[in-house]
Amino acid sequence: MTAVTASSAHYIKLGRGGDWEKESIRDGVLRFGYREAPHDLCVAGDWSAVWAAMNAVRGDAGAATRDVNQIKAYYETDESSLFVTFFGGLLYWCRPTGEVELLPDRSHRRQTLDGWHSTTLGGVPLTTDRLSGRLLKVQMFRGTICDVKAVDYLLRKLSDELLPEVATAEAAEKALMAAIIPLMRLLTWQDFELLVDLVFSTSGWRRISELGRTQKTIDLELVLPSTRERAFVQVKSQATGAALQDYAERLAATDAYDRMFFVWHTGAISEDEGPDGVILIGPKRLSRMVLDAGLASWLREKVS
Repeated sequence: MTAVTASSAHYIKLGRGGDWEKESIRDGVLRFGYREAPHDLCVAGDWSAVWAAMNAVRGDAGAATRDVNQIKAYYETDESSLFVTFFGGLLYWCRPTGEVELLPDRSHRRQTLDGWHSTTLGGVPLTTDRLSGRLLKVQMFRGTICDVKAVDYLLRKLSDELLPEVATAEAAEKALMAAIIPLMRLLTWQDFELLVDLVFSTSGWRRISELGRTQKTIDLELVLPSTRERAFVQVKSQATGAALQDYAERLAATDAYDRMFFVWHTGAISEDEGPDGVILIGPKRLSRMVLDAGLASWLREKVS
């Protein structure tokens, strides 16, 4: 897998109000308006004449210059360049190729090299919530095509490359998560149960049973207020496959709960797959949840 490179990168708005977004992404094309642009002059690359024509239409030299810059980018960019757009909460990117086609309504269409992509080279979805505002702000552009100024960031994102600062922070985060696991193992079973309760409460779950005084086979009873889902949590310091299977059978035998969480910090159980309706939270996953909940300091102080 090689890194994504580009001689230039441009944002394109696919139609007024996004009218051409679905069509363009579905068909792997770049749609473009500017019906007033003289197509023959654009193909010939006579941009002075194109400017004169657009100035006659606009009656404004500055507006004509901005028009020509956008038209030129559409006509002259090649496969070494990137176009990006936003649709359905995702960033899409493509490489233009071929000649510009003038359609009967005098709008334009260009083919792309291999269609539009909404993932990185490694297959990670390019959701807008995981993109920097430096890139997202191109959506505020009031015209049709503009240069992407955060091109270095864009190329790193598409190539799954981290900034050195981000890589350093990620390594520190992983080290902290690794350090949390042995700290959890120093807790008494009562304090470990309390930690689990705090983790779930910060995630939106509400405990409906008194801590430490639940039913014989249930450590925590929870409800998710937004959906009214009910769950029970079995907390184990030392977990075994036999214990997991036993509690899974108990869940299957009752209609009182929508799901079950099986939580442990020590035990040779895989965190990847569990019985139907059972969500496994072992030491690795729990350490992530402790960190996200801001409970690392609480844990450190509890065992010190």
